[in-house]
Amino acid sequence: MIGSPLAMALLFSSLAWAQDTPPRPLGEPSLQALITDPALNEISGIAASRRNDGIYWVHGDAPRPAELLAINAKGTLIARLRIEGVRAVDWEDIASYRKDGKAWLLIGDIGDNNGSRTHYEVIAVEEPEIDGKISTLSVKPAWRLRFHYADGAHDCEAMAIDTASNAILLINKHAPLAIHSLALDPPRHTAEVATAIQLGALESIPQPDADERLARFPAARFGGSPTGMDIDASGRLAVVLTYRDAWLFERRAGMSWVEAFGKPLQRLPLPPLPQAEAIGFSADSRYFLIGSENLPAPLLRVDLSTEGGSAEH
Repeated sequence: MIGSPLAMALLFSSLAWAQDTPPRPLGEPSLQALITDPALNEISGIAASRRNDGIYWVHGDAPRPAELLAINAKGTLIARLRIEGVRAVDWEDIASYRKDGKAWLLIGDIGDNNGSRTHYEVIAVEEPEIDGKISTLSVKPAWRLRFHYADGAHDCEAMAIDTASNAILLINKHAPLAIHSLALDPPRHTAEVATAIQLGALESIPQPDADERLARFPAARFGGSPTGMDIDASGRLAVVLTYRDAWLFERRAGMSWVEAFGKPLQRLPLPPLPQAEAIGFSADSRYFLIGSENLPAPLLRVDLSTEGGSAEH
């Protein structure tokens, strides 16, 4: 049922890529797994484990209780990680990283469909080791940082970590798009509300035209809306997901992320997905996975090839 439209879309995408003149750094999307577990029906973020080989952390929009779910490369649920003392309002993305010799997970409670929140929150937890058995673990946040934007409320579903600049990067969902930044540090006191600084506009992802905004399919109406983001372990590549495409960016020596986001390395049209909202690089930066809300949900894999050398590690 899912395989046929996916195969057709991959074929059409292949024909489109064949018309591009330069060598492309991305391979064709392949079906890594088909997720059917009811516990995984609302995947809104995905991040590769920095401590457990072959494991990915995912989450829903507003899990009750607040928890992360660990899956393997086959999309099988391996473990639950309860986050103690946290109420999930609108979790929309997750990032994994290493800092101070430890593996960390950062949860972005950053969604705001109605544009009515007065503040948002990121929640940092130290990543636990998973013993391979199906289990339920619990952890207290190492720190939580509340923040707001200087120019008012923003619905945001795209968050990534740049450890080189010790920054949390955020891209709002609806046009005009902009790149915002927070320091990757715990608050100085519990009452602190930080301000996300706007680094610059993001104009390289085209927005739907008048006809597309009237289209029946969300991928057309919201094809320019970022729903996920990740930066690879090298700190050189970034990928931004929309309902229609995945966008690969490269930060070269001396570049800021604002400069890097100004010119995509590649636009990758997506095959039909129920609601593409999760994207994350593998721990070794050799590929990234794309996940979707609603079941059955394809889990797609996109390899970074070494053709042309642009994305070689």
